[in-house]
Amino acid sequence: MKRRRNFGILLAFALAVVAAPQAPQRADKPTESAHRSGPNGLEGWTLDWPVPDSGYGDERFAVTLVIARHSHVIRRVSGDSFIWRWIFWADGRQLAYETGPLHFSAACYLVRLSDGHQLDSYDCYHDEPPQQPEWVKALEASR
Repeated sequence: MKRRRNFGILLAFALAVVAAPQAPQRADKPTESAHRSGPNGLEGWTLDWPVPDSGYGDERFAVTLVIARHSHVIRRVSGDSFIWRWIFWADGRQLAYETGPLHFSAACYLVRLSDGHQLDSYDCYHDEPPQQPEWVKALEASR
């Protein structure tokens, strides 16, 4: 009788555990890239995340670009998928960056740091190099 009662308690406990909603798994946290110094107290870095089920294993890709002045964050830029490269431009008043997915597309943008306003854009994947503005040439040279 005692065994039957213990079995019943264990069975009820097991069913309760299986039926209980699972706590969501904690999302992986981003890693910061190395900080890059710029003019006038500026610095920038990316927040890098793994891409699940991409076949790239534990490799991380830059998803957000963070710009700070004297350790105070002044701008966050989210990529169209990923941030591939970036530079300070015009003595740090502007920021140029290339963004796009893993394959077959890339767009370059020039933004004003003070308010994030997009000043120019360029198709870095399809357009011919002779047509590149100076800021795109500098961005491409930063590889």
